Amino acid sequence: MALYRKIIVVIFSLVVLVCLYAGVFHWMTADTAQAMKAERPELEWLRLEYNLDEEQFSEIRAKHEAHDIVCRDLCRRLVEARKQLDRAINEEGTMSPVVSAALAQWTEQRQRCREATLEHMYDVSSVMSPEAAKRYRERIFRQLIIPGRMPHVGDDGEFHEEIIDHAAPAENQR
Repeated sequence: MALYRKIIVVIFSLVVLVCLYAGVFHWMTADTAQAMKAERPELEWLRLEYNLDEEQFSEIRAKHEAHDIVCRDLCRRLVEARKQLDRAINEEGTMSPVVSAALAQWTEQRQRCREATLEHMYDVSSVMSPEAAKRYRERIFRQLIIPGRMPHVGDDGEFHEEIIDHAAPAENQR
């Protein structure tokens, strides 16, 4: 009989722990689940992180949609410049004017992308409260603009972040 009670206690404890885990999991992921149901789920983090009202969020959403067109064009050009640089490096046997020109074109395109990202960052932050805008600019600058990092659309059409480790070592390596 004592073994039967121990088995019941263990089963009951497991059921309570599973229910507790499920409850905590649901509570911790409720915001994310709600955000995924939104029209533009990739922007919902902005609403939550910077406590945006509906008017602010709508304006920022419109700014993102307009910037998306510009960004995709810039990224297409960056990918093409990278391909030209790769071709030049693979076809030339030495540092040549062809390689220099391809490198200059790739560098110039990366600069255009950084400037467009900064312009968009300032445009978006202008809609936020001063405190939220400052936090947003710091976050975007740190994540997207620092040397060695560059967001872009890859060959697969998806956004990626190109990281050049030797140009910008991770902060914990400094």
